[in-house]
Amino acid sequence: MSTYADLTNLSEILKNVYGEGLKNQFNDEVITYNQFPKSERRPAGNGYVFGVRYARAQGTGGRAESAKLPDPLTGKKDQATITPRYLYGSIRLTGPAIEIAKGNSAAFVDSLADEMDDIYNSIVVDLNRQCHWDGWGQLGRLTAGTTTSSSTTWAGTFDNDIGVMYMQEGQLVDFFVSAGTSPHCGAGTTTAAVGVRVHSLDPSNKVAIFEACNTSYSANHPHFSGYTTTATTLSEGQLAIKMGTRDATWSTASDTPVEISGLTAIYDDGTNIDSFQNINADNNSKWRANILSNSSVNRELSIDLMLNAVDLARFTSGKRVSKIRMGLGQRRKYAGLLMPDVRFAPTVLKGGYETLTFSGGDGSLEIVVDPMQQPNMIFFEPDGIIQKYEVTPLGWGNLDGSNMARRSGYDEWDLFLRLYTNLGVEQRNCLTVLKDLCEPDLY
Repeated sequence: MSTYADLTNLSEILKNVYGEGLKNQFNDEVITYNQFPKSERRPAGNGYVFGVRYARAQGTGGRAESAKLPDPLTGKKDQATITPRYLYGSIRLTGPAIEIAKGNSAAFVDSLADEMDDIYNSIVVDLNRQCHWDGWGQLGRLTAGTTTSSSTTWAGTFDNDIGVMYMQEGQLVDFFVSAGTSPHCGAGTTTAAVGVRVHSLDPSNKVAIFEACNTSYSANHPHFSGYTTTATTLSEGQLAIKMGTRDATWSTASDTPVEISGLTAIYDDGTNIDSFQNINADNNSKWRANILSNSSVNRELSIDLMLNAVDLARFTSGKRVSKIRMGLGQRRKYAGLLMPDVRFAPTVLKGGYETLTFSGGDGSLEIVVDPMQQPNMIFFEPDGIIQKYEVTPLGWGNLDGSNMARRSGYDEWDLFLRLYTNLGVEQRNCLTVLKDLCEPDLY
């Protein structure tokens, strides 16, 4: 035993010095959703309905003196509808957790304030994820078969360009067959890998570790609450879907997305979604975005391909592209094209977002880089074409005047956030997506 005051002797009287709050150890950048302007139109009732014209009146032409005038041919018209999606975030705290964890002397953070702040940021981050998809909840695609477990953690490999970039620890996932039309079922029709929870992620190896399967989360499933989640074998190509976004007989023709219509829905020509905003793109060529693809074979980015995309939007719509959206990989490819040019400025900070510029002969085009942008593609659009159509802005569901509601029979308190919104576009043929581009590896 020491006879002098060393750290061992003083350990019982020394205090802990705690930092302020909790330090997030994950990427929670929110770029794309925040950049879209909010429309003055509110899609209440049956939604926001607007008219579109595919072709002008064609009662024109040269005639000889005293000849019959051209036929009074009217233009081709249609109606489109933008309807809101209903998005939620919920939390629950016990009475003791609220009271005991008040103040910095008792905890790192005030439990109620931290939970409210965390769920608010979480729903905004998830909105940004949704901005890059088509509303159907896809998170990834398995590139190798795997066997789930009901007793220990198990792994899923997603060794493609998307990898696990749209997954997060704690996220709940449904596994669907490769076509995405129905959940993967095991021995019986009510045994499936639904409501499984992400335990941890290994982004460099593109692997997601999942918790042992059980019915804890599937019991609250909006479609598969009666299913069991026992061990089963998942085959290569199956889809990881955000829990609850697809039902047992899912199809783009008969189902309505529960997530917002993101860029891959808006920049479509009817290939992924036949009917967009209540107009069938298969039947109306003017209601299609422009797709520059390479038959699913990736190729290197070039200045000519980018100019092609800019020119195609202008030729088909008469509008000029002013903004280009890309991810980190395509930013590297684009920067590589310009490195030999001494006039190139690598980055410019504008409005809080990291931007580059591209000169296509019609002035400088802003390039917005979002780490959550889908790989292998670049989006080209005029300013203000894509907008947010909100019925209710993001806020707490307090129609009764109180944010918190007591769970019946318990000293537990529930809160939920709600947002009734969607992304929409009133002219689609001024949009161009450049697809099938080689994506460099991040690791």
